[in-house]
Amino acid sequence: MAAIDGNEIINGRYGHVYDENGQELQTVQEFEANVELDKEEIILPGQFMKTNKVMGGKGTGSVNMLKIDSRLQQKIAANPTAKFVLRGVLADPTSRGQEAVLLRGVSFDSIPLMHFAMDSNVEVEVDFTFDAFQYMQTI
Repeated sequence: MAAIDGNEIINGRYGHVYDENGQELQTVQEFEANVELDKEEIILPGQFMKTNKVMGGKGTGSVNMLKIDSRLQQKIAANPTAKFVLRGVLADPTSRGQEAVLLRGVSFDSIPLMHFAMDSNVEVEVDFTFDAFQYMQTI
């Protein structure tokens, strides 16, 4: 097995999130998107172990940003039932390449109106679901 160069480990500092207009959500501190698989347990005769069948999936995620404006909150509040597009990109210049995932049908779970704590930067965190995803680039 070949040795791994530590510089190739992807640094999250080079992660970016863009909206459907190509505008970067400038202060994203953390971004996560997952597909949760719905499985059905199956018991087969003569087999000790149960097996599982994937029956579908659900896209979930969250975005956490430092607050500099209310652009995202206003977008959600203007039309809470709207579905959006988000594109997450990891582009560490010392890694083996760039990775990008496009999320379609993004629906936010809440409208974060206001949150703050003394002696802390104000952060906005919002969970979402999405209907479809596509790898645009992979490493």
